[in-house]
Amino acid sequence: MMIAVNQKVKTKYGEGFVQGFFTVQDPKTLKVISTGIAVRLPVNEVTQPHLKDANCDTASATHSGVWVFQESELTS
Repeated sequence: MMIAVNQKVKTKYGEGFVQGFFTVQDPKTLKVISTGIAVRLPVNEVTQPHLKDANCDTASATHSGVWVFQESELTS
């Protein structure tokens, strides 16, 4: 699946929009440790309990939050 910024995608928490892509590298070796896709989702009864999850970058969000998913977790 080709994923682009601002594309509407489905996650396990509902529908949202791709905000961007990232890669985490080891600072010494620059070896890639992890990759992910940031998705903005509305804060609602489904997503609110997941604000404190490790994949949430916006734990104190009230209207919309950003969660990081692997590409395999997303569908269009």
